[in-house]
Amino acid sequence: MEATEGLTGRVIWQGAPGYEEARRNYNARFSKFPKVIVYCQVRQDVVNAILWARRSEEPFRIRCGGHSYEAYSLVDDGLVIDISELRHLQLHQERGLARIGPGFPLLPLYEELWKKKLALPGGTCRGVGVAGLTLGGGYGLLSRLHGMTCDNVIEFEMVTAQGKTIRANKDQHRGLFWACRGAGDGNFGVITSFTFRVHPIENVAHYRLTWDFARLKEVVRSWQAWAPYADDRLTSFLTLPTQQRGVVRSNGIFAGSETELRRLVQPVQQAVPPRTAEFRTMTWIEAARMFAGNPSRQETFKNSSAYAYEPLSDAALDELIRHLQTTPGPGELVAFDAYGGSIKRMPPEATAFVHRAALFVIHYQSYWEQNSEASPHIQWVERLRQAMLPYTRGAYRDYCDSQIPDWPTAYFGDNLAKLRRVKQLYDPENLFRFEQSIPPG
Repeated sequence: MEATEGLTGRVIWQGAPGYEEARRNYNARFSKFPKVIVYCQVRQDVVNAILWARRSEEPFRIRCGGHSYEAYSLVDDGLVIDISELRHLQLHQERGLARIGPGFPLLPLYEELWKKKLALPGGTCRGVGVAGLTLGGGYGLLSRLHGMTCDNVIEFEMVTAQGKTIRANKDQHRGLFWACRGAGDGNFGVITSFTFRVHPIENVAHYRLTWDFARLKEVVRSWQAWAPYADDRLTSFLTLPTQQRGVVRSNGIFAGSETELRRLVQPVQQAVPPRTAEFRTMTWIEAARMFAGNPSRQETFKNSSAYAYEPLSDAALDELIRHLQTTPGPGELVAFDAYGGSIKRMPPEATAFVHRAALFVIHYQSYWEQNSEASPHIQWVERLRQAMLPYTRGAYRDYCDSQIPDWPTAYFGDNLAKLRRVKQLYDPENLFRFEQSIPPG
């Protein structure tokens, strides 16, 4: 065993008890073998891990929830700085603020905030860490009402490449504060605390519509003309299955009454009458639990993304249909998440998250069981992504994809040059680096 001098927290070396579980990634497509994993339990553990990595010159990665689609939070024969046990929560309810540890998984965080009838606009997957979600942008059920998760950050506490602790907000380290809201995932330092704006919430209304696969083109035409422009309180999703699965569905959450939601959804129902239509009132936390689903086992998948800045043409929809008719298995789907509302009202240059003007994000997804089945599924996602390039722009950082050749521009667009300058200022040695990290400018 190598020297652990200087490492603090819960330290697990390769081969030690608990190592196999500690090295797992949410995406079972990857199997990496770090030399050592440090679970940081206080901020000083993060400082010590960075200083240890500098001295030892070991490659390292930062991990929160372990949900990186491409396992960028793991590294072979190096150090993993795991912040998943930094889970403090301090509420200042009268000010509408919460100081939150970066390791909080989303659903447990929502459960804690719900005790005070508060919500953070974040994602839907129960086990995603709040740090990883926020630092790449952060989209979810309340995004059209309250903005991306990163839009709700007031301040970051960060340990830098020099092992120093700093606070970044609108008054100090302003460039870093700007950069971390959309590109802060492992590029500039380790976030050890967030201060978020949180929002009062109680009951919400939910809808679910379904159609036969044969109506897919009509449904998309109707949905894309409606969902990005709907009342800000309504965030809508559309899921396109394989022809084999056959049920197109749309659902969404409305921060208002069920009666009002029924009226808002009428344009879609009238344009393409659904096979089924369900509406119900529930508490916010019931909605969060419903979208989170049951705890899932480790999945094997390939995902990618693109943005629709204009309505998809009939030619684009023909491509989608053709690919959904010719899948390598039943585990393929395409999901649309509506933007607009508060997301669009912030200028693209206001934060590092650049895709403000998009109508919706498109999420290409493929899932399978056996490792031997990987190749055709990965190829299906890449063929579809490329086929849709004439009709789409960019990609979503939180849905990272190693096969996007122009990923810096796809993720960050015109904000890339400024991001490189911030990187040069705070990490000129490029200590924080991984397969898709921002190089110094």
